[in-house]
Amino acid sequence: MVNFDELAALDELDAQHIAGRSVLLRTSFDAFDEHGNIKDGLRIETAEGTIKTLKQKGAKRIIILTYAGRPEKAPVKEPKIGENARYNGLLYDRRLSLRPEADYLHGMLKEKVHFISALDDDGNFFADATDYVKHASEYMDRKVRNGEVVLLDNMRFWEGENNGDKDIGREFAKAIASLGDAYIQDGFAQAHRVNNATVGEITNHVKIKVLGLQFKKEVDYLKGIFNNLTKSERRPFVFVIAGKKIETKPGIVSKIDVASKLMDNMRVGDKIFVGGALSYPFLIAEKYMEDVKKGKEEMMKNVRGKQIKDIVGDSYLEWDQIYDQIMVAGNMLIKAKERKIEVSLPVDHGVFTIGAKAPEVFYVDKISEGMVAGDVGPKTVENWARSLEHAHTVVLAGPVGWYENEIFAAGSLGVVEAIVRQTEANSTISIAAGGDTAEMVRSFGFGQRFSLVSIGGGATLEFLMNGGLPALELLDRKEKTRVIV
Repeated sequence: MVNFDELAALDELDAQHIAGRSVLLRTSFDAFDEHGNIKDGLRIETAEGTIKTLKQKGAKRIIILTYAGRPEKAPVKEPKIGENARYNGLLYDRRLSLRPEADYLHGMLKEKVHFISALDDDGNFFADATDYVKHASEYMDRKVRNGEVVLLDNMRFWEGENNGDKDIGREFAKAIASLGDAYIQDGFAQAHRVNNATVGEITNHVKIKVLGLQFKKEVDYLKGIFNNLTKSERRPFVFVIAGKKIETKPGIVSKIDVASKLMDNMRVGDKIFVGGALSYPFLIAEKYMEDVKKGKEEMMKNVRGKQIKDIVGDSYLEWDQIYDQIMVAGNMLIKAKERKIEVSLPVDHGVFTIGAKAPEVFYVDKISEGMVAGDVGPKTVENWARSLEHAHTVVLAGPVGWYENEIFAAGSLGVVEAIVRQTEANSTISIAAGGDTAEMVRSFGFGQRFSLVSIGGGATLEFLMNGGLPALELLDRKEKTRVIV
């Protein structure tokens, strides 16, 4: 595991490392919703400090590398409908162009931002990445002045970005690296994806590679949490896991994986709260624990659709995965009991009745068939708020209700307010982890009142689970940066 204290960071570099150099700045600007609109500018805003520091240190150009969304390769026989059909067979997707990010940056920095589109002047896609790099280089030589910001288009438009560990990825990384002399890693949200060329492979082609300011801030907080868990004497740790579902796909780090791993270092007094639709498989597992202990096949014999609806009504469930999710939830409850860690589930719920003329929320202790739950109830919020008292650290990973709908926002707002009270009254360290969580906290007006609103989702969870991230292993140590290269 990397020694964090040895890692070099931008704010510690001598100006000579940066002055007169074209700097490649890797960020996490993935802020689009499904319609291609920026839904929350936090990930863009957090780059401002690093950009301004690079300017102060005399960077010749600040070239931003990032990606957004997951552009899919259009099938040759069935091209995408509409304008994207002209790029048949390629990854380009007009909805995922980063031009809106360039406009957002311009508004934030109040100065010119050069956007270099993946399309040429005739509207044709630069399908060959080397052609795009050549075009970008020529553009910058002609039009970019010292100290100005350049945003390259969505790196995922080229297959090399998505295959950084293959020949096509190595060539792509080498081509992009040729545009700059130094590399600043500030893309915390993608720091667990070293198979992306501009996260991992690119570090083999630059002379300087160090942490940006936002990345360093994230690491400082998260390493503190990780290290504090191992102390013999400390105040309680509370992990709030919530959201829409339990992730069971192989290779994806889920909140349940993290909670289970953290339990190895948790002790009596530490707590895990489970909210949102993610809590429903837990409620089922709790009710049918004896069946869970017998294994999935036996459990499925006794826990059928009717038994499930008797507990969660018609609330959201992934029925095709429900038995796997019940087993995952049950195994976590078993481990928690063995280690004497409290797992707190909702004791009441905000629901509405299917078929009601005007959906109206009311609160029940038990969800019945015909009811749809979308929030935790006031008793749950009160219980959790009381349990947060004197906590050393609280990590909030997910909304505990369907907060985007104002009729289901009360529970999430209550939990957020309770965390903020402890942060300000008892110096509790509070972390809002993940894109949905960050967006929720900011929408409630509490973005500045958490200790850290993390721009990472999977990266934050992976750091908490493993005490580090793959991208950190690829960066320079302070000893190396003491020499001007």
